[in-house]
Amino acid sequence: MSTLRYPHLFSPIQLGVLKIPNRVVMAPMSTQLGGSDGRVTERQIAFYRARAEGGVGLIIVEFCCVDRATGLSEHRQLSLDTPAHLEGHRRLVEAIRDAGAVACLQLQHGGAGVPRALVEGGVAVGPSDVRSRRDPSRLTARALTGAQIEYLIDCFGRTAALGVQAGYQAFELHGAHGYLLTQFLSPLTNHRDDDWGGDEERRLRLPRRVIACVKHAIGQRPLSFRLSADEFSPDGLGIEDMVRIAPKLVEAGVDVLHVSMGTGYTGLDKVIDPMSAPEGWRLPYARRIRQAVSVPVISVGQIRWPATAEAAIARGDADMIALGRPLLADPAWAGKARRGDDDDICPCTSCNFCVTSHAGPHGVIGCAENPRTGRELDPPFGSDARCEGSAVVVGGGPGGMATALMLDQAGYRTKLYEARASLGGGLIASAAPPFKDKLDWYRQYLERQLARSGVETATSSHVDAATLIRLRPDIVILAGGARAVRMEIDGIDGENVLDAYDVLMGDARGLASTGAMRIVVYGGGETGCETAEYLAGRGHEVVLVSRSPAEQLARSAEAIYRGVLLKRLFANAQVRIVDRSEIVAIRAGSVTLKDGDGATAEIACDRVLIAQGRRPDDAFAQALKAAGIPFVAIGDAHHGGRIGDAVHSGYAAVSALLEAQRRRAVPG
Repeated sequence: MSTLRYPHLFSPIQLGVLKIPNRVVMAPMSTQLGGSDGRVTERQIAFYRARAEGGVGLIIVEFCCVDRATGLSEHRQLSLDTPAHLEGHRRLVEAIRDAGAVACLQLQHGGAGVPRALVEGGVAVGPSDVRSRRDPSRLTARALTGAQIEYLIDCFGRTAALGVQAGYQAFELHGAHGYLLTQFLSPLTNHRDDDWGGDEERRLRLPRRVIACVKHAIGQRPLSFRLSADEFSPDGLGIEDMVRIAPKLVEAGVDVLHVSMGTGYTGLDKVIDPMSAPEGWRLPYARRIRQAVSVPVISVGQIRWPATAEAAIARGDADMIALGRPLLADPAWAGKARRGDDDDICPCTSCNFCVTSHAGPHGVIGCAENPRTGRELDPPFGSDARCEGSAVVVGGGPGGMATALMLDQAGYRTKLYEARASLGGGLIASAAPPFKDKLDWYRQYLERQLARSGVETATSSHVDAATLIRLRPDIVILAGGARAVRMEIDGIDGENVLDAYDVLMGDARGLASTGAMRIVVYGGGETGCETAEYLAGRGHEVVLVSRSPAEQLARSAEAIYRGVLLKRLFANAQVRIVDRSEIVAIRAGSVTLKDGDGATAEIACDRVLIAQGRRPDDAFAQALKAAGIPFVAIGDAHHGGRIGDAVHSGYAAVSALLEAQRRRAVPG
C-alpha cells in the first residue's frame, strides 16, 4: 500500500510507448535564456536541469520556432530549424534525462502575432490579412498563400525530425494562445474561404496536416497538442467548440491533449492568470475535454499546491498536472510534494514578476520569490565560499526576511530586527487588498524558513545607529526605512487624515469598526486604487481622487493585474473616481478639490487617506556611513519598488559579499 501523501500525483503514466515516472509536468515557458541565433545556452541547460532534479516527470521545453524567417515570437526564442542548432539541444536533452525526467519539445510558429521587428519588412504572416488599427491602409500581417502554407507544414516536420536526432522523447504542437495553429483553427482570426478556411473542417486542415507531418517525423514517440479550451470572445472558439474539436485532433493522430486557456489578443489575464484568479479555476474545462476524448489530458494553470493537483487527478479532471510559474518559485516543488513537505514549498503567488522581468528584447525569466531563477549557474550560497562574521538586517519585510535567510546560508551569524510586533512589513500591506491574499503564502513561508534557520529574530525592536555602532557587525543590511511622501496641503495634519499604507498594514484607528464612512482616497497609483477597493469592500463610500486621468490609474502596476484591477474598480458602485483633480484643502468634514481648469469643488467626507507614495529615509544610512560601519541598503530603504525588487537586491548584496570573500581567498 502506498505511503505517499499524493499517490495519484506520483503514480506513473503511459503516453503511448513512453512511460512517465509521475504526473507532474513542467509547462513550457519562454525563458529568453537562449542565444540570439536560437541556440541552446548553458544558462538554459542549468535552468532545466534544476527542474528535472527537482522531481518532475515530464519537461516540455519552451516553444521552439520552426521557421526563424517568419515565425519568431521573441528575440531569443529557441530554434531547431537547421542542424547547426542540434548540439545544444542534445546537451539539453541529456541534462534533463540524466536528472530523471523525460524531455519533450514544443514546436511553434508565431503567425500573425510575431513582433514586427523580428520579420523582414515588418509584416508578419497568418491565415488572413491583418490591418493596423491606427492606419487601416497598412498591413501588419499578410495572408499565407497555399504554397507558403505547405512550406510551413514541412518546417514543422523538419524541426520534429531534428528533435528526434537531438534525443527528445516526446513532442508537442503549440495550438493555443493565438499562435499560428490557433489562428487557422479559430474563426476569430481565420477569415479565409478556400481549402484552409471557411468552415470548421477547412479551418482544421492545417492542424491536421501538421499533426500528420510531425507524426511521420517522430515515429512512435507521443505527440501532444496544446489547445485553448476557451478564447473568451464571442467571435472565437468556446468550450463547446473545443469539446467538439478535441476528438478530431485525436483522430488526426494526437496522443495527449494539453488544455490551456485564452489567447493573447482577447485577454492575457486568461493566458497568464493574475493573482485574483482562484486556485484550480481551469480544472472544469480540462474535465470537459477529458470526457470527450480517449487520450490523457494535461491541465495547466493556477494550480499552486500538491493537494489541488492530487484532487484534480483523483476526481478525473485531468491525467497530468502542468506547473509553470510554481516551478520558477520552487524548482523542487515535485520532490517536496512527494515527501509530503508542503510547508517547505516556496509558493508562487501569481504576482507576475516573471512576466515583467521577461519582457522586452533584453528581458530574461525571473521570479520575485526565487532570485536564483535564471541564475542557476551561480553557486548556491555557502557551497563554494562561506563568510565568517556577523550580520544585522534591519527591517522584517520581504527583502529583509529573504536576505537574512541568504546571509545565514552564506555562513553569517545573522540577526534580524523588526520594529513592529510581527514580521512581514510591506507583505502585510500588499496582501490586504481584495484578491491579494496569496501574498500571505509567501510571508508564512518566509516565517517558517526563518524558524528553521540559524537567524536570530527580534520583533518589536527599534534599532538605531547607536545600537549598531555598539554591536559593530561585519555587515548591516538596511531593509526598511521608507516613509510617506509629505504633501503640502492645508489641513493635512488633521486628525481625520490617515496614511493609506498604515491602514493596509492593519492600523485601522480612526476608521469606524461598524457602519459606513465617507472616505476620500487621494492618489491614483496602485496603492490608492487598492485602498479604495479595500475600503469599499468593508462597506465604506469611497471617492478616489487622482491628479492623473482615469485611464492612467495604477499605471505602474503589473499590466495583467492592472487590467483586472481597473475593470473591478470602474464597476464598483461603492467607488466614485474623480480624476484630473488635486486636493487643496482638508477640513473636519470635507475636502476642497481643484481640477485642471482651476475650478474648485467641495466633497463631504469623514476621513481622508493619503496614498501619494513612499520614499527612502536615508538618515539611518548616513549615520552608519559616518561611523564607518559597512552597510547595504535594499528594497524600500534603497529605492521604492516591488517585493521581487527587494528580494533580488538582497540576493545581489549577498552575492557581492561572497564574491569579495572568494577574491580574498585567492592568493595574491
